[in-house]
Amino acid sequence: WKQQLAAYQEEAERLHKRVTELECVSSQANAVHSHKTELNQTVQELEETLKVKEEEIERLKQEIDNARELQEQRDSLTQKLQEVEIRNKDLEGQLSDLEQRLEKSQNEQEAFRSNLKTLLEILDGKIFELTELRDNLAKLLECS
Repeated sequence: WKQQLAAYQEEAERLHKRVTELECVSSQANAVHSHKTELNQTVQELEETLKVKEEEIERLKQEIDNARELQEQRDSLTQKLQEVEIRNKDLEGQLSDLEQRLEKSQNEQEAFRSNLKTLLEILDGKIFELTELRDNLAKLLECS
């Protein structure tokens, strides 16, 4: 009976140790499971962050492409503006030349008119003198 009691006690102690070991393993498994769950959650959060960052990178690439296009358009418009400004200066020069030529022509025309007026006045005087001469000659003819 004592031997059987000792065997039971030994078996109970062995089972007790086994329960303790299993409780340790179980707590470690729970800790590992909890840690695994945390790691999975962290991985999921990191994947979501990565996805957001990739979307942001794609959006920034598009903005860079848009900025390049706008830069090219700006450069093109700047070049066109410079060409238009050069053309405008050329046209202003031509306009200035034409204005000077017009003024010179108007001055020449005014001088021509003035000369014509003077010639007309001289001609009127000569006609008047010729008319008087004719009248005088006509009187002389009548008198003689």
